[in-house]
Amino acid sequence: MVDARTARYLACADAESLVTLHQEMLTSYGFRCFIYAANPIAAEFGKTGHAHHNRILHNCPKTLIAGYVGENLYRVCPIVKWAMSNTGAEPWSHLSSATPDGTALSRAERELYELFTAHAITAGYTVSLPRRHHAANAEFGLIGAEHMTQGALIDIWGEYGADIFAYCHLFHLCATALPVSPHLRILTERQREALELVIKGRTMREIAFAMEISVQRLRNIYAAQEMSYRLTQQREPPLRHWF
Repeated sequence: MVDARTARYLACADAESLVTLHQEMLTSYGFRCFIYAANPIAAEFGKTGHAHHNRILHNCPKTLIAGYVGENLYRVCPIVKWAMSNTGAEPWSHLSSATPDGTALSRAERELYELFTAHAITAGYTVSLPRRHHAANAEFGLIGAEHMTQGALIDIWGEYGADIFAYCHLFHLCATALPVSPHLRILTERQREALELVIKGRTMREIAFAMEISVQRLRNIYAAQEMSYRLTQQREPPLRHWF
């Protein structure tokens, strides 16, 4: 029998209600906000991918997202690097181990920790979900409440981590079933065909063979998809909660 909270997740019909419900669950465990990113093509086209390839949902301050995602600071975040090659959950112990004066950090790393400090981020967890195939990844950054220490979150996770992880997985499954972003609606049938095969985990050679085209032609189709996205971003404002 499906419990009441799971039923509410499954009943969500839009991103806003899904984000609100997920935060309700996270608040009860000591987290104040979160960011979710799913990239079906990250491993195929780059280890960390590009922010504009990701489907992102969050309820974080706009200034945090502007720096973390908009300025690509996520690329130097240790926990993101961990998530690219691991599944499971990992505490943000790196926040307390950063060199105080920043002498051992690169410029981007220093900017990252300054951003975290400005938003009073001292504790949190990363959830990296199991991959359906080698070319997809989905992660959550769960930011601890201002009064929470990393040690306290580790204790909470020890008791309730399995439940939190399960609901993050459910959130991901629900999010992927929501209506697609506006930019996907302007793709040609050929572009959609290529993207669907990528999402299914096919390699570039396999997709080219299935579509009876060259690998270079396939790369051109992918480039056209990206251009369509950028043009749409210039014309239409993003939906609320979608970055």
